[in-house]
Amino acid sequence: MKKVLKYFMWGYQQHYRYNIQKYAEELFGGISTTLKPNVFLIGILRKETEDNHPLCIEPEECGIDVNLFNDVDKLAESIYEADPRKNLFHTDPHHHQRVMEDLKKECLHSAVKQIVDKNFEGRSKVSFVSYPAILDSYEIFVVLQFDEEDYNSFYSLNRSEIKIHELRTAKVRKSLIDALVYVYLNEAIDPLYKPRPGVYMDDVKTDKKELLRIAASNFIGTAIPAASQSRGSYELFDVCNYISSLKYEGDSSIGRLIICKEDHPNLNIILKLKNPILLSDHRKVRKLLEIASGNLHLYSNGDYILGFVELKGVYDEKREDLFIVNFSGSHKWELIHGSHNIMMVVEYTNPSLPRSKVDKSNFDDILKRIFGKISENDLEKLWTIVNISTEQKHGTLIIVSSEAEKEAKRLENQSTSIEPVTPDKDLIKNITSIDGAVLLDTHGVCYSIGAILDGIATLKGNSARGARFNSAIRYVETKRKKCVAVIISEDGMVDLYPQLRPQIRKSDIATRLMKLREEVNKEKVDYDVYRPLMNWFWDHEFYLSKEYCDEINKLKGEFNSKVNMEVGAIYIQYPDFKPNPEMDDSYFIDQKDKGGHKT
Repeated sequence: MKKVLKYFMWGYQQHYRYNIQKYAEELFGGISTTLKPNVFLIGILRKETEDNHPLCIEPEECGIDVNLFNDVDKLAESIYEADPRKNLFHTDPHHHQRVMEDLKKECLHSAVKQIVDKNFEGRSKVSFVSYPAILDSYEIFVVLQFDEEDYNSFYSLNRSEIKIHELRTAKVRKSLIDALVYVYLNEAIDPLYKPRPGVYMDDVKTDKKELLRIAASNFIGTAIPAASQSRGSYELFDVCNYISSLKYEGDSSIGRLIICKEDHPNLNIILKLKNPILLSDHRKVRKLLEIASGNLHLYSNGDYILGFVELKGVYDEKREDLFIVNFSGSHKWELIHGSHNIMMVVEYTNPSLPRSKVDKSNFDDILKRIFGKISENDLEKLWTIVNISTEQKHGTLIIVSSEAEKEAKRLENQSTSIEPVTPDKDLIKNITSIDGAVLLDTHGVCYSIGAILDGIATLKGNSARGARFNSAIRYVETKRKKCVAVIISEDGMVDLYPQLRPQIRKSDIATRLMKLREEVNKEKVDYDVYRPLMNWFWDHEFYLSKEYCDEINKLKGEFNSKVNMEVGAIYIQYPDFKPNPEMDDSYFIDQKDKGGHKT
């Protein structure tokens, strides 16, 4: 039978790749909207049969030059020959054979990783490669890839490994995302060891929250020993979860635990325990945590609680040997590197990344797109107000409106109207300290404080968020005016609403539509050309006008009437495209007037 796929490895490779791609999108999208994972497969032929390619990729348009892999086995062999571990001898012959096989597999993995990195050199990509699994005739690798700038935007450690002994090192997971990458790759490759991978839609069956917990445990379990030379740090994630759940005389766990080496230069020992307490002795640790307040911290080497300390001097973060566990309430704690770099937040055993404060470029972009012409001076005024407002302990809400003066009059019975004023630093702190919203115009002039906003319930609300967040959403959605809500939570983190989709070029749509027309008008159509074009349109459906949607739907019908569907092939049946009523020209980069945005 003729193979429909040029690079054919097994019958369900497209299904399998699609399943693990979707799983990656949901997993990494759950902790950051900026991470856009791309997953593809590389297969190296191990049993030569008729018509098999020596190297296969899935999907075929993933951007890999297969010719780069011609000498992959030679490269792996050279890596193996240079590795001193090949000279180790184990007295048990079976164990020795297994260790050498594992080493060769590791060297092949390194060779594939080197070639993938070379392939994408200069394209601003960061790639991670799984260890291989053998399926049918191929040794298959899963490659997970991100945009380099997006991936590196998160704080991480620099230390990549620690020395175990002269010939062995251990990997250090440098951040929660770094740990999650490798946990994901292990989970993604696991179905290839089972019968018929790709047949069902849930190849990876592990719950995503559980995968995050495993990653968090791995992250702490490698980062902390590198700092404290402890032995029990792989249990630290569970230990901290348990301690955070305990109450002492009815109060939740609040306090700080420092983990570092006993002779760390930034420690000033205040109280030293005569008999150290195991960190896993949860209730004793919880009791001592009551004493740890203000500048006084519990102190541990990762295995035992040793006493109480204060921090002194300026910690050199390049050392990467001092971590703080900050217990912040019932079932809540954070892992901090140094004094202020929050690397992980855990609530009710669920780890996540800290929500970053709003980025100024994003803040400026949203205001420009909502209000059209707004001066740089006014943007700076508004940014200063927002920045100072993040210092409020109980959070606050700021509404920037093009009709602030009219809205202040309309809401005067449920707010405190004031004479228009451009607040200075001290006044900003005062007016944002009370409940209700602060109403500003686009010049940073304040017209009302303590405003209780109105609005009709909307599907865009979020029951997991508080009253401040949802009242802001209702107000913006109901008014349909030019306004932006700046919602500041108790921890100083900022949400902007509306949350606008990124802008694209209108020419990007036109170029692909032209290619789709050309392909559909051919006498013999090619599904491999059609599929990536339709995938792009499906991913960008929001940006398509009614005219675009109508034409794409028409071309889709014409293509389906021409394509010759062969047995064994996989074809995606795309649903009809529909215009989104919230779309307007402000979402296009190449539009001169970006104002008048519909919210």
